[in-house]
Amino acid sequence: MESVTRSLAWAPASGTGLEETTVIIDDGGCVAVGHIVGTDPVPFDVYYRVEVDELWRTRYVCVSETSSSRCVEMRSRGEGRWTSDDGRLLRHLDAAIDVDISATPFSNTLPVRRLGIEVGQSADIVSAYVDVPTMTVTADPQRYTRLLPDVYRYQSLDSDFTRDVVVDEFGFVVEYPGLFSRVPAGVEPV
Repeated sequence: MESVTRSLAWAPASGTGLEETTVIIDDGGCVAVGHIVGTDPVPFDVYYRVEVDELWRTRYVCVSETSSSRCVEMRSRGEGRWTSDDGRLLRHLDAAIDVDISATPFSNTLPVRRLGIEVGQSADIVSAYVDVPTMTVTADPQRYTRLLPDVYRYQSLDSDFTRDVVVDEFGFVVEYPGLFSRVPAGVEPV
């Protein structure tokens, strides 16, 4: 497979802020590098890098919040075991294959691509949930159900949060009702 580069942008439903992300996909997997400016619950400015292997299992995550200088950096072999940047085993994330960065809908692409479920099928997963802007990381049980070729129902299994998320043919979010909408890349933040 020849390397494919996509430039993506999302605007939050609140109307203030913007995310721009560059995604590079090749035979070895995918690398996404993004910048998010947001205001909810407080103003934040976040950069992230996510690396996945050829099976779309998350292998590396770095999320840094510039105004507070807080940073999360983690590595995984893609088998549900995570270590911190200093090599400590993060046992509270056992079984998490994917990362879910709260401020970006790019996170939803990871299980959508990795699971490869058919219309009518569901899969339960655990994500390493990175809360922005607090930068805390917790294990988050979730369910993905493919309702239509381009619609996945996301359900949090430890709350009542549910959304039907529309994706494009590559699994990138187009519409995440009440949270994010895709916009043309290169738009200025509001």
